[in-house]
Amino acid sequence: MTRGSPFARSEARTVAVEERVDIDTVAPGARACWPAFAVLLALLPGCAAPPTDSGGEATAAPTTDIPRIPNLSELDPGFATAVRDALAVVDRDPSRGAAVGALGRLYQAHRYVDQARRCYERAEELEPSSPDWPYYLGFLAAGRGAHEEAARRFERALELRPSYWAARVRLGNALLAAGETDGAEDEFRAVRAASPGTPWGELGLGKASRRRGQPEVAAEHLRAALALDPAHRETRYLLAMTERQLGNPERSEELLAGLADAEVPSLDDPMLKAVFALVRDTQTMIRTANQRLAEGDHLAAERLYREVLRLDPGSYDAHLNLGVLHGLADRNREAAAALERAVEIEPDRADAYALLTIAYIRTGRAEEGLRQLEKALELDPDHPRAREILRSLGGDAAGTR
Repeated sequence: MTRGSPFARSEARTVAVEERVDIDTVAPGARACWPAFAVLLALLPGCAAPPTDSGGEATAAPTTDIPRIPNLSELDPGFATAVRDALAVVDRDPSRGAAVGALGRLYQAHRYVDQARRCYERAEELEPSSPDWPYYLGFLAAGRGAHEEAARRFERALELRPSYWAARVRLGNALLAAGETDGAEDEFRAVRAASPGTPWGELGLGKASRRRGQPEVAAEHLRAALALDPAHRETRYLLAMTERQLGNPERSEELLAGLADAEVPSLDDPMLKAVFALVRDTQTMIRTANQRLAEGDHLAAERLYREVLRLDPGSYDAHLNLGVLHGLADRNREAAAALERAVEIEPDRADAYALLTIAYIRTGRAEEGLRQLEKALELDPDHPRAREILRSLGGDAAGTR
C-alpha cells in the first residue's frame, strides 16, 4: 500500500493536492480514496495576494432602483470590489447617467445581462443624448433574439451618432433576422459606402440575397467580401454553400477545406471593446480559488471555479480543479463529470486522465480508470502524478500498455 500520491497539477494555474490511495486489489471495484486533507497550493513565484473583499463606501444612502447582485461577497473578490466601487459612484450621484451606464458595462462584461439591461435603461432616461445606452440595449436585445427591439435600439443609436458604422452593421443584421430584407439591404449598402475596405457591407448584401433566393447575386457579393478579407470564416462558409447551390461542388469543397484556418474577425466596435476591457482575468480568479481551496474554504473555492465557468465554459483549468475539489469532498461522480469535461476541452493533456483514474476507481469503474492511466502515460510517460498513481496500484509503466 502506497500513500502520499500527488493528485493534481503543480503548475501555476492549478492546485496541487497530496493524495492518499488505499488499494486492496487492482480489479473492478477496487477502492481509491480522495483525501480530505493535505491540500497544497502551487502558485507562480511572486503571485500577488487576491484583492481584498471590501470596496469604497457610498457617502449617500444606496439608491433602490439600481440593480444589485445578491450575495456579492460570494463572488470573485476582484469583481466584487469593482462592483462596489461602481455602486458607490452611483450612490453618490444617482442622476449621472454615465455612472449608471458604467455599472451596466461592468455587469454586461460579466454576463449579468438583466442587471446590465436595467442599468442601460436607467442611463438612457438620465442621459438621452448619448448613443451608448441604446446601442448596448440593442446588443443585449439581439442576444436574446428580440430582433425588432434590437433594430429600434440601433436606429436610435444611429440617430445620435450617424457615423458609427458598426451600429449600422448590427442594424442590418437585426432587420434581416426580423424578416425586413429591404431595410437590411439599405443598411448594408450604407455600410459598404461608409467602410469600403471591410467585408461587412458585401457580406450583409450576400446574406440578404441568399434570403431572397438569389444565389447568383449572393455569390457576387460574397466573392467581393472574401476578396476584401480572405480569412473571414462566415464569408467563406456562406460562399461555399452558395457555390454548392450554383452547381460548383469543387469550389465549394475548396472553400470548406480552408475553413479550419479561417478567422472569426470582430467588428471595429469601440463601444463593445469598452465592455470587453472590463472582463475579469479568469486565470487570476482561478489562482484565488486555488488559494481558497488550499486554506480549506471549499465553498468559496467552488463558487469561484463556477464563476470562471460562467464566464468561460471552456476553461480546462476550472473544470480540472473543480474535479479535484469534488474528489476531496468524496463527491466522486461529480469529480468524474468535471474531469471528463476537461478531457473533452483539451484531450492532449495528461493531468485530467490521471485524475480520472482515481475518480473512476472510487466509483467502481476500475477498468475504465486503468485505461485513463494508460492514456495519461501515453501522453506523458514521465508525468509525476500518473507514475505515482501507477506505483500506488502496484504496477509499472510497461504493464499498463
